Amino acid sequence: MDAPPIDGCPDTYLVDNALFGTPQLLATYLLDAAEPAILDAGTVTGAERILDAMDTVGIDPAAVETVLVSHVHLDHAAGTARLLAACENATVVVHERGLPYLTDAERLDRLVESVEAAIGMEAPYGDPELVPEDRCRAVSGGEVLDLGDRELELYDAPGHAPHHYVALEPDSGTLFGADAVGAFDPRSDTVAPTTPPPSFDLEANLDTVDRLLDLEPSRTLYSHFGPGAPGEATSELHAYAEILPEFVETVERVRAETDDDLDAMLDALRPEWESPTLRRDVVGVCRYLDT
Repeated sequence: MDAPPIDGCPDTYLVDNALFGTPQLLATYLLDAAEPAILDAGTVTGAERILDAMDTVGIDPAAVETVLVSHVHLDHAAGTARLLAACENATVVVHERGLPYLTDAERLDRLVESVEAAIGMEAPYGDPELVPEDRCRAVSGGEVLDLGDRELELYDAPGHAPHHYVALEPDSGTLFGADAVGAFDPRSDTVAPTTPPPSFDLEANLDTVDRLLDLEPSRTLYSHFGPGAPGEATSELHAYAEILPEFVETVERVRAETDDDLDAMLDALRPEWESPTLRRDVVGVCRYLDT
């Protein structure tokens, strides 16, 4: 299993989860610190790829102290229980707003149902299992995780989802941005909107970007997909602050022009706004506009 190191980000490795069997759609990162950490848990099948990558890098699962779940959308969280089973000493770090969706059967079932409705297929990220609450740490931003030879600072990062946080390694300036800062196309070095239902919030997301700019990160590690350009994290954040409201305004205009016909909206938005998640993102914007 290939797990390339990331230039400028010490002891940090990229794992391609091969979402839906397709490369370069979903990334997890391994931090080979004195007390190793995993960001994010990925899908159920992705968790197996993460464990294989750990073997390649030489990280003993028993040494892993922390599994960071940036938010509980199931492409980031469905593999959590599988990783905990393998990493017997690990604690899951999850936003306090997302914790119940990992640990409570009724809420997890509701989450799975909403994901299946949004994606249009059964168990798109595998069949997630409950996570033991006593192996979780709920956070809200402001915490510092001690990984032995480095620290990660956590920041509340709503907008993409209300249960989202990001992590900054201050010594290297590496920002583990997950989905709070958009999606990154490594082929063109451009950022794209990611605005899923049910809780995308434009104003909250723009406020998150503003606060992250104050941190002056040097490089962003995206979940979709991969590391941003070295030294360009602030430029990418500025770009996202411009493209996100532009996308929302365009969806609002096209919605009015097509009488709220989703398929017609998608046709009108292509090819300029084409992405693997365009349908989902349009639905998320429409939900936001209706609130």
